[in-house]
Amino acid sequence: MNHVYGTMAQLGLLILLGCVLRNRAMLSHQGIRELSSLAVNITCPLLVIASVCRMESADPQTVLLFFGLGATIYLLLPFFAHACTVLLHVAPDERGAYDFMFIFANTELLGFPIVQALFGDEAIFYTAIIHMPFDLLAYSYGLRLMSGERQPFELRTLWNPGFLLTVLAIAIYFSGIQVPSVLSDTCYLISNITTPISMLILGGNLAEIAWRRIFTDGRLYAMAAVRLAIFPSLIYVLLTALGRFSPTLVGIATVTFGMPVGSMIVMFANERGYQAELSTRAVSLTTLGSILTIPLMAWWF
Repeated sequence: MNHVYGTMAQLGLLILLGCVLRNRAMLSHQGIRELSSLAVNITCPLLVIASVCRMESADPQTVLLFFGLGATIYLLLPFFAHACTVLLHVAPDERGAYDFMFIFANTELLGFPIVQALFGDEAIFYTAIIHMPFDLLAYSYGLRLMSGERQPFELRTLWNPGFLLTVLAIAIYFSGIQVPSVLSDTCYLISNITTPISMLILGGNLAEIAWRRIFTDGRLYAMAAVRLAIFPSLIYVLLTALGRFSPTLVGIATVTFGMPVGSMIVMFANERGYQAELSTRAVSLTTLGSILTIPLMAWWF
């Protein structure tokens, strides 16, 4: 449990640093957008490559089953998100952002260190497996949502570094290709800056908005309740009822799908110029809420 609190405290300090840097004009609004572009197009995709290159062998049947579970959940999540957005009567110009909030949790930047603290190093491997579809969906459907577009899907939207590198990562894993250590180590080195960058971006955005606005939006409270409590509870009940997975795998799925809104939404919002303030408020509120829900899940498992 102390590891969990320690991890969250570190992320909180990075967010605070981002606030200070922005308030003292050491980090400009344009700088936040440039850091967001760097994270979205380079460091986040390389984080996926690095995690795949460091994966160890495991039971192929369990791996495929867990991957299939993740793919099924992410296939259904857009429909779940749309239903929630309709029930909350979200304004048309905010629907893309709210759909993103319901679909994409902070599974990599916060989920990886949390599951490692709770379930050990092997948990990182299975977390990467179940959430492989995350990046495919984020860099295709997610980018479209955060562009404020409601146009028919076009294949050209998939031509971006994040999607292409995620496809490459999946191909590397399932083909068994051995990536030269100099390349994998370089990917790992670069990807290590993803978490600090994302927290600094979040802190910089927080410095630009009125804090009271974080706590006065009823829809965000409802979204946070679904994101942090209702959805992970549904995952836990479903997987327990199926009886196909060990308690550790059930715990990994429940905890990671119960993470706060993914900080990637802030990076996408800054890069695309769409609902950056709303995205920042959503990540901030759910991250604060997770200070209660994550320790509760840790105690449960």
